[in-house]
Amino acid sequence: MALTTLLAVKTQAGIVPSDTSRDPQIRSFIDGITSLVKQELNRDIESTEYVEYYSGDGSPFLLLRQYPVTAVSLVCVDDSGYFGAGPASFDSTLNLVDGVDYALMSGAGGMGSTGMLRRIGTTWHRIPSRALGIIQNLPGIPNGNIKVRYTAGFVVIPPAITMAVNAAVAKQIAMAAVGGAAAQMGYEDASVSFLAPADAARLFGSIESTLANYRSIPI
Repeated sequence: MALTTLLAVKTQAGIVPSDTSRDPQIRSFIDGITSLVKQELNRDIESTEYVEYYSGDGSPFLLLRQYPVTAVSLVCVDDSGYFGAGPASFDSTLNLVDGVDYALMSGAGGMGSTGMLRRIGTTWHRIPSRALGIIQNLPGIPNGNIKVRYTAGFVVIPPAITMAVNAAVAKQIAMAAVGGAAAQMGYEDASVSFLAPADAARLFGSIESTLANYRSIPI
């Protein structure tokens, strides 16, 4: 899903809405910039439901991959689950109960803003491993023993992100008008091979500080 609209880009770029002569090119730029921004943010930001598998680490905290989290519909722990590949894995009898076994934590941005689940009364279990000749248990091997189904992302894209995307697309339109960019974008794989390094720096330099506020930092 694009992070802006054709009309919004035209308005910010000073293009009369009735002028449709460049619409296909502008739509291509919108798709390309959208993909690049998502890659830069290291996250999806539209509201989407996810089913993901995690491995317990012995901590009471589980950081989900996407945020802000607006709903958690299922949490199940199965030590023989193996990322959903185990026979009859994640039977419903193993489901945890919200508020009893786990809780979605609140952050500075409100409930679910951090994407963190807190295990109540215990930890997110991790099966220890053993090695021949060693008495102590070794750190467990990830076994995908936690299944989570949840909804995360923004129902309405933050205006700051939309404005940043509009600004980047408007710059791309201006560069294309003077021969500073190719006629098309390889957005399927978030490619920017059509841009010279200096062009790319100019394209994203002005919106970098805006995007930084929403960037996910891999842990």
